[in-house]
Amino acid sequence: MKKLLPYLSLILLAACDEKGSSEIVKSGNILENLNYSIDTLLIDSGDEIFNLKYGLNNFSVIPNSNTLIFFDHTRNIAQWVDLENQKLIGQTVFQKDGPNGLGNLISLQTLQDETMILASFNYTGIFNKEGERIAQFNLKPHEIEGLNELNPFDILTKLKWDSTSKKLFSLPGDMNVGIRKLAIVDPVNQKGKLISLPKMDLASNFRVTYFEEGGGAFEEVYDQQLANGQLFITCSVSNGIYRYDPKLDNLTYLDFSHQIIPNEKKGDIVNDPNSPEEWWQEYKKVVSQISYWGLHWEESTSRFYRLASRSYLGETRKDPVSYEVFLLVYDKELNLLGESLIKGYNQFPQDYFFKDGKLWSYVNVEDELGFAVFTFDF
Repeated sequence: MKKLLPYLSLILLAACDEKGSSEIVKSGNILENLNYSIDTLLIDSGDEIFNLKYGLNNFSVIPNSNTLIFFDHTRNIAQWVDLENQKLIGQTVFQKDGPNGLGNLISLQTLQDETMILASFNYTGIFNKEGERIAQFNLKPHEIEGLNELNPFDILTKLKWDSTSKKLFSLPGDMNVGIRKLAIVDPVNQKGKLISLPKMDLASNFRVTYFEEGGGAFEEVYDQQLANGQLFITCSVSNGIYRYDPKLDNLTYLDFSHQIIPNEKKGDIVNDPNSPEEWWQEYKKVVSQISYWGLHWEESTSRFYRLASRSYLGETRKDPVSYEVFLLVYDKELNLLGESLIKGYNQFPQDYFFKDGKLWSYVNVEDELGFAVFTFDF
C-alpha cells in the first residue's frame, strides 16, 4: 500500500415571479489569520490501474462518507476509492447498451445509499453498485410538457437529481449567448419548466468566442449543488447565489459584500474578436478578473466552502500561468463568515472537493492517483 507522503507545509429572488435580493454582510472574518498545510496522499490501486489520461474528469464523493467514485470512460467502469484508508475497494462494470445500458457517460452524481445518477445522451437513470439500472428517466424535451423547445443535448448540462422532491435540475443555455436558465423536470409526470436567472445575465458580457484556429469559446461557468433540501446555483461572473427551495417552489437571490476581492467582473469585452491574437487578449481581460466558483457543502463542519480566483496569463498560450486563489466560508444560512487569500499558493486546484473541512485536489504522481490535501487553521 502506498504511504502518506509529506508534500509541502506552508503554515487558506423571492418567489420565482418576484424580484429581490438579500445582501449578507459579514460580522467578522474568521479567516483573517488563515494558515494551512498541504500533504499528498497516494491511493493504492492494488492489482488494478487508474486511467488518469484525463485526470479525474467525472467523479463524485458519496455524501457523508469516505468513498469517492471515479468513472473511467475508456473501460466504462466506476472505481470505488476509500479516502480514509487510501485504497481502491471495488469496481463496477457498466454495459454500453442493453437492459442496463449506459452509453457514453456525461455526468455522475452519487447518493447516500450508494446508488448513482448516471447521465448520457441515450440513457439517464439510477444505477446500483452492481451496474444495474433500477430507474430510467425520459429526458427527451419534445416529450416533456413545458420544455418542448429545449435543445435535447442541453437538458443534461449540470444535471442533478433530488431524491426528496423527485425532481431533476439542470442548467441549459446557449454558448453563443453565455447565459443559462434553471430547468426543473418532474420525470414521473413528464412535466417541466424553465426559470430565468436574471441576476446572472451579466455573464453574457464576458463571453469570448472565436471559432477559427488559434481561438476558442469561453463562457462563464454556472454550477449547482443540492444541500439541506435546497438547490444552490452559482455563476463565476459574480459572488451571487440563487437558492431554490423545491418544497416551496421559491427562488431567492443572495449577494455579498466582500472586503478583499471585487464582487463581480466589470469592463467592456469584445465578445466576437476577429483574430486569435485578439481572442487571447480579450480572454486575458476576463480571466484576470475575479471568478467565483461553485459552493461545496461540508456536513461535518456545517459550513459551505467556496473558492474564488484570478488568473495571470502571459502574452501567448505557451507562457506560464499563475493564480491568486481565495477561500470563502459561509454558514448553513449562507451568511458569509470569512474570506482570505491562500497565500503562497499560485496554482488552481484540479478536480477538487471539500471533506472534513479540508480541500482535496487531484494530483497525478508518476501516473498514480493522489490528492493534495489542504488542512486549514483559522
